[in-house]
Amino acid sequence: MMKHDPMIDAAPSSIREPQSVAHLSRTFSRSLSAVDLAEPLASLDENQPDALGAELMRTRNISVLGVRRAGVVAGWVGANDLASGTLGESARDFCRADVLDESASLDVVLAALGAAEQVFIEWRGAVAAVITRRDLQKPPLRMWLFGAITVLDANMTWAVGELYPGDTWQNQITPGRLEKAVALRAERQRRGSECALLDCLQVKDKADILVSDAASLAALGLHSRGEADRLTRDIEKLRNHLAHAQELEPEHLATAARLASFIHSILRAEGVQRIVALRREVAAPESSNP
Repeated sequence: MMKHDPMIDAAPSSIREPQSVAHLSRTFSRSLSAVDLAEPLASLDENQPDALGAELMRTRNISVLGVRRAGVVAGWVGANDLASGTLGESARDFCRADVLDESASLDVVLAALGAAEQVFIEWRGAVAAVITRRDLQKPPLRMWLFGAITVLDANMTWAVGELYPGDTWQNQITPGRLEKAVALRAERQRRGSECALLDCLQVKDKADILVSDAASLAALGLHSRGEADRLTRDIEKLRNHLAHAQELEPEHLATAARLASFIHSILRAEGVQRIVALRREVAAPESSNP
């Protein structure tokens, strides 16, 4: 006689249909882009003295200045590049890797700024704007990041619900974490908001439930449980800073870059779907034994 196992018997469901994936991809790649963070690149002619460039940078509180040759911005200088010569003598050439199209998605911007202090934005074939790490504090990126974390959280909620229907996941987390979830649900109910207990778990709690074995870690591209713990804690810290409109520190920006590196997998819910499929494959032979 076959045993009943809720992990196997639950009807399979797709977390995100292709149409929904396409809509999310458009939202993250087109609604907000490099142009939403960029600032016009101030510039001077190459025959102007470094002292004039330094004065302009101090006056406008900018860290990068374009250098024009024959009326076209052909290079740039930072404050540390300026000495006692001309801007043309001090100028650096643009590196192709540091020049992005105005329509570049924010995950591309984050990746580029992980290796450089600034990236330049090309418009109609010419460099016209710049994005520095300071611009990563702007509302568009904060909105993008909060949205990415929300989608990631929703993915994990779906996976836990698929694998442990009816709140059967409760023995997968510590009693203390469960108590916090119960208390949060009670508080929300007191305020007139009905919600499932699963929705009251933190990102870290859901990750603990889902990545309890090596196969699940590999499905998410993670190498160890320790790496998973650090990443989920860092994501929670980032979300808290975003929610409270606090300035993002270098550690938060590093987490943001890591999050951006797998945004397309998040949008397609690829990792959690692999975990659900793997768990069901493992459990299927066990359920067929008499």
